[in-house]
Amino acid sequence: MQKRDDSFLQRVKDNAFYVALGLGLVAILAVVAVYTMGQSGGKLAKDDTDVKQASEYAKIQEESPENTQETAGDIDKELVKEENHTITGESVKTPVDLEDMENGEIAATGETDSSDDEENTGKTDDNATDVEEESAKNAAQKGDSVPVTADTGELNFNSEKTIGWPVSGSVILPYSMETTVYFKTLDQYRCNPGMLISAGNGTTVQSVFLGKVTKVTSDNTYGNMVTMYLGNDYSVTYGQLDTVYVKEGDYVKAGESVGTIGNPTDSFTEEGSHLFFEMTKGDTPVDPILFME
Repeated sequence: MQKRDDSFLQRVKDNAFYVALGLGLVAILAVVAVYTMGQSGGKLAKDDTDVKQASEYAKIQEESPENTQETAGDIDKELVKEENHTITGESVKTPVDLEDMENGEIAATGETDSSDDEENTGKTDDNATDVEEESAKNAAQKGDSVPVTADTGELNFNSEKTIGWPVSGSVILPYSMETTVYFKTLDQYRCNPGMLISAGNGTTVQSVFLGKVTKVTSDNTYGNMVTMYLGNDYSVTYGQLDTVYVKEGDYVKAGESVGTIGNPTDSFTEEGSHLFFEMTKGDTPVDPILFME
């Protein structure tokens, strides 16, 4: 018996290389088996996840078809979290929520859009200013007699200031409220509250002082008329007009156009084309010639 055991040990020693090789092969096979089992387990877990997703999707579709797409998207997000953070089959809560990340990205995008909006707004304002400046420049180059339409300052005419002539021409009939003067067409002697200044048909009538248009009227005696307030109860009226360039509320500077001379009314046909020019303080007519340069 002792001899047989010695013989077996001797054979093991003589074949040690083959014994070691066999043990190595066994170890490799064991590792391969373990790895294969792990892969199969992971695949089974993934298959279970897919089956779970499909089941929940079908259930949601049956309950509320209209919300299927939105709800399925939510399920997809949740499953992505579980797959990305699965360790040995157990789910681990992600430290950063995907929805928070998306909201953060949206917020960042919103800030960028806001900056772009502010920049674009600034550019729009600059463009608007350029357009206004270009319009004003074009109006000045055209030289059109257009009155200003905004308050250009305080209306402060007084008895110590002077006015210009509204048209260039001779005086046909002077102001006369203390005595009467002869009206040729009417063949009458009457008081004249204003003065008649000779001017051809179509002659431009200029504002004599900075004023605000208070009335644009018309009657059979003086035709189309424009009344302007100069300040401190002083007003002037331009009559016998054809075209009127201004409207009530306009501020008109001295020298700017008020309108043009038209044909005389029936009351002044013998006097010919002219401008009726009246000046008042309050409701009382005053002699314009006293203020003219």
